[in-house]
Amino acid sequence: MVEQIIEIIDKREPKQKLLVKNSNISESEFIDCRAERVTFHDISLPHVKVTYADLKHCYFNDMNMVNGKISDANLTNLEIDGANISGIAIRNAGAEQPITLQNLNIPNSAIVDCNLSNVDLINCNIKGLKINGILIEELLLKAGTNE
Repeated sequence: MVEQIIEIIDKREPKQKLLVKNSNISESEFIDCRAERVTFHDISLPHVKVTYADLKHCYFNDMNMVNGKISDANLTNLEIDGANISGIAIRNAGAEQPITLQNLNIPNSAIVDCNLSNVDLINCNIKGLKINGILIEELLLKAGTNE
């Protein structure tokens, strides 16, 4: 079958709608497009690449992002809820506002070269927690006996 290319160029009038159903649009490109309120439902997007995009107020639900990557992104007020974060790596990130990590189950994980000044651990299981190889549980027990 011969590859067919359909070009839609400079279609910016309001109320235009593109409906694509049961189609293979692999290798397609969308460049300099406005696509507010676009819905993708039951879609396969492996190896999709999104660059220089405004994704404010986007909603992603029930998705598989195994081996995905988010880089050079503004994730202010991003909420991740009910996700499997096994093997996740967050590197070279910063926060201008405090972040919340709540109801996380991350045993045997490592926090390396991080600024944790003024961080509160509230109602957390710290069994086996070490800072620079020192068991915190033992330090707290010693501190309690010195009072």
